[in-house]
Amino acid sequence: MKMIWIGLMTLGLACAAGAADKEPVKVTGDRVSLRAAPDLNAVLLDRAMSGDELVLKDNTNPDWVGVLPPDSIDLWVLGEYVENGTVVPAKLNVRSGPSLNHSVVGVVKNGTQLTVRGDVSGWLRIAPPEEAVVWISRKFADVAPPLLLEPEVIVEVVPAPEPEKAEVAVSEPKKTPRVVIVEKVDQPEANRMMAAAADVPELPEVLVPDPDKKQGGEETFSGILQFAGGILYKLTDPTAGDATVCYVRGNSSQMEKLKGRLLIITGPVYRAVDLDMPFVRPVQIKLLKQAE
Repeated sequence: MKMIWIGLMTLGLACAAGAADKEPVKVTGDRVSLRAAPDLNAVLLDRAMSGDELVLKDNTNPDWVGVLPPDSIDLWVLGEYVENGTVVPAKLNVRSGPSLNHSVVGVVKNGTQLTVRGDVSGWLRIAPPEEAVVWISRKFADVAPPLLLEPEVIVEVVPAPEPEKAEVAVSEPKKTPRVVIVEKVDQPEANRMMAAAADVPELPEVLVPDPDKKQGGEETFSGILQFAGGILYKLTDPTAGDATVCYVRGNSSQMEKLKGRLLIITGPVYRAVDLDMPFVRPVQIKLLKQAE
């Protein structure tokens, strides 16, 4: 039997959007397109000029940057759901044009006061609300690198072994002396793993990818999933005093749902200098179902 955790990484997206509320995005090209969606074929809403500063709204797309629409852009809502400029339903889509075929660029809630600029065939032309997002090519935007969100993984439920036969697989790579030269490591994912460890109290403040160990090879670990700190979780061995088996960087909302459960996790593994426990990014998760 398989169990799928359904969602759109809402926790990670909320964190990304919240952190981006006031961060500026400087336009680095002339007549750069502002589009209704992160796609070259999306509706062109306006153009920005070199030196213009926009407000960051979404920094999770590797090729596009979501920004607050400038006031020069007109957006649209269905007039029947607005009374005296106030949104009536619980939620109302804001669109890039006056039809249901146009892209949704934001959602406003009941009670939101809109600035109405005109109407066309039952549609209201409005000033961009704070909830709206339009998109600019990352090639023409001076902004921090994209925030990479970990995807959710299909969780397969499998029978747990008999208690007397249960065994937690512990990977014990040999400890090597600290290596100062790390130029041989060409693994951006390894560096992201090391950076994520900065918020884990039990780990050293600075971790360096080990250039003498294979980075990104797929391995399998098992144990009880626990929160480690920051965006990292860890598998622990209940038969060895909850010793740490490995650290896990997965989708935060999914990891939280699985916390405290006995799991088998498979995925690419990354190792740091002078640290026995590896870091794993899940691509397969098995939930061990205890016998009833």
